[in-house]
Amino acid sequence: MGIVTRTPSSASGRPGLIVLNAGVIHRVGPHRMNVALARRSADAGFPAMRYDLGGLGDSRAQQRHGADPTFRERAVADTRAAMDCLERAEGVREFVLFGLCSGADNGLATALADRRVVGLVLVDPYTWVTPQARVRKLRSKVEGRSPREIAAWGVSTGLRKARGLLSELKGRASAEAPAQQGRTSPAPEEFGGWLHQLLDRRVSILAVYSGSLGERYNDEDQLFETFPDLRGRVDHAWFPEANHTFTSRQAQRRLIDTTTAWLTRRFAG
Repeated sequence: MGIVTRTPSSASGRPGLIVLNAGVIHRVGPHRMNVALARRSADAGFPAMRYDLGGLGDSRAQQRHGADPTFRERAVADTRAAMDCLERAEGVREFVLFGLCSGADNGLATALADRRVVGLVLVDPYTWVTPQARVRKLRSKVEGRSPREIAAWGVSTGLRKARGLLSELKGRASAEAPAQQGRTSPAPEEFGGWLHQLLDRRVSILAVYSGSLGERYNDEDQLFETFPDLRGRVDHAWFPEANHTFTSRQAQRRLIDTTTAWLTRRFAG
């Protein structure tokens, strides 16, 4: 089940925008963000489609024969079907995928599988703590505190880390592939390889990060601390005032403005 938002006039040659589910949220998106984004995109000349993956919102899960596909395989198949639908409805042959959280993961997987994808907007994609991020977090904890307060904070932090280590040793926690917003992250090298594969195919990428990620993303350029060779190849934006679902109207407007401006700059020509 999906909704196509048409452009007010013909914009020949521009790709269509496919807006994916964020987690298990209905196709309207967090706080109706997908609705606002689709309408702004169409006003800018990019026809849009926001839809529900099979089993989410108003879409029934498809019955498939043979071996059961994984969730990611089903999401890729459903996204490619949405691209087929928008192609029939609006005549577009190329697509930009917009995804938040698991939507970013599904968009990335679809782009790797389908050469019709020419652009990706990844909102809060996978992230990794860097040494520089740890220093920034430490600095933010101690700035403006007295020596006694710093000492008390250090003892409390040490005890908490010791309890976590004991828990791991007893088998109640795993240090492998930490979950991010309920997702399991790939190795940085694997994620970087996927981005390089798409960039070499001339797919344009906008990576957007909220302020909800803690030391996994606490600086505008942290993406390039993990992947220095992507500097200048991946567009990026950081919204330190925004939470993960861009609840505030101001943060949501800024995200939509940034996305629409990026679409126009990259594809309107």
